[in-house]
Amino acid sequence: MRGFRSDAMAAVSVTNDLQAAMEVKFRSEEWKVVYPKMSCSVEASEALIQVRLRESPEVTGSCNASGGASLQVSVDFGAFSQRCKGRDRAEARELAREGKRREEAQQRTNAMIHEAATKIRNQEAWYVVRRIGIVSGLPLALILLCVAIPPESAVAAALLASATVPLCCCISLLGVYAGKDEDTDFRLGKYRFCTRVGLRLVGLLALLAFSAMTAQHALEGYWWTATIIWPVGCCGIFCFWDGYTNSMDLGAGQQQIKDLELRAAETNVSNRTIRFEGSVISWPRGRPCVASWPGKYAGAWESLVSQSRDGQVSAAVVFLPEGTDDFGKCDSIPEDEGLPGSCWCTPLYGERKPWGCRWFTKWKENIEVAVASGAQLEVYFFQGQVGHGKVESFESAGEGNLRREKVNQKQKEFEQSPQFQQALEAGLGNLSQEPRGDGSSQYSREVRRLFLASLPEAEREFITVSEGLGNSQKAEVAWLEKQGYQYWAVDVATWLPGEGVEFCVPSSSKPQACGPQDDCPSVCVPIDPAC
Repeated sequence: MRGFRSDAMAAVSVTNDLQAAMEVKFRSEEWKVVYPKMSCSVEASEALIQVRLRESPEVTGSCNASGGASLQVSVDFGAFSQRCKGRDRAEARELAREGKRREEAQQRTNAMIHEAATKIRNQEAWYVVRRIGIVSGLPLALILLCVAIPPESAVAAALLASATVPLCCCISLLGVYAGKDEDTDFRLGKYRFCTRVGLRLVGLLALLAFSAMTAQHALEGYWWTATIIWPVGCCGIFCFWDGYTNSMDLGAGQQQIKDLELRAAETNVSNRTIRFEGSVISWPRGRPCVASWPGKYAGAWESLVSQSRDGQVSAAVVFLPEGTDDFGKCDSIPEDEGLPGSCWCTPLYGERKPWGCRWFTKWKENIEVAVASGAQLEVYFFQGQVGHGKVESFESAGEGNLRREKVNQKQKEFEQSPQFQQALEAGLGNLSQEPRGDGSSQYSREVRRLFLASLPEAEREFITVSEGLGNSQKAEVAWLEKQGYQYWAVDVATWLPGEGVEFCVPSSSKPQACGPQDDCPSVCVPIDPAC
């Protein structure tokens, strides 16, 4: 019958139920990319299916399947399946570790910024509190003086009573600081509690003084002075009560001041913590000194900076990020260098850059100190890429950087192309976008692979051989070689957390017959690398 399909030619499908991208090959067909949660199939009565990891093509596996079989990558490819699951577990641990590190680092930074902003606010609040003390204390003293002077005539009584009016007004105006609200808390900083208590005490003493004056004048027959004293006194009571009961939100002006103080605090923290100008340890002679570092490994960088500041590691590297005082600053090139450009940006990057080249001047000074002390210079390369990514010479570093930037700018255009949209439809978005230790994610690495594959061969080769060192590192290493300084090429992995060893031990030594849908039970045992 038409439309009938026998089991002999049923589809063989492979589903990627792991977290990483896979490549699948049916018989002599081309390799097909299968992203997580996606599958591919072929019409066949029997087929040899080959699989490999997209990121590590050397990790391969295979399986013979009959028509109608539905295979899962995590189960049906034997040792390959177990190895891939182990890699997924390791990736998950690294992502969790990096996520925790970033969260803790952000919390520390936020705490330091809050502390710095609070310190700035308290300094400003102290001036406000001093003015409040003067404006409230002096009128109160004068009021008490007026109370202490007995009225000898009606004119004297009227003058004494009238003198308390402006003094009471001064104290009454401070009633806005007596309440608890956001505006007052901001203005008074850490002195808010003491200031509120002090103002309420001043108000109470002023009322007691008015009561004493009223009684004194009444005994002398000048009871009518109460009509001068108490209207203003009642207004003062109202001002204090209004300030106590009605809260005020932070005004636009105060919010602007708060934002300025926050930015000042961020700059202060950046200069104290993120900014790093190196710390070369000259003694004992011959000790290792970090001369160049790939900045994308943020966690390892934090460890390096911390140990360097503690005097445990000698480092010549310099980092002047945005928000620090020297960010964007440039230094001119000495004439005897014979290099083009008005500043070091030209030989470093080919053109002037927003972050400037002040860092390079400081770095060169550190290198000279390290060399003078006989230090063993260490250049750290990307993980697994020791010796790669160098430029031909220091003079060609800037031109090479411009060429790389020009090629890399094409990636934005690529991500708008139909080819990229097809990859998204094929499940590209199912890859994790959580960053690992080098700042990349499964998603970003796959996008990069697709982009490189779309380039002409010459451009792809140029970008590929450039991997191994960061852009600034390329110039640093070229400068070391230009000066004839010996250095050690080191893998940055020596600073990264180790994963140890892990492999799967079957739960039974007896062979088990597993069909395409069967899940062989197993026990995964972590093995201590020290054993």
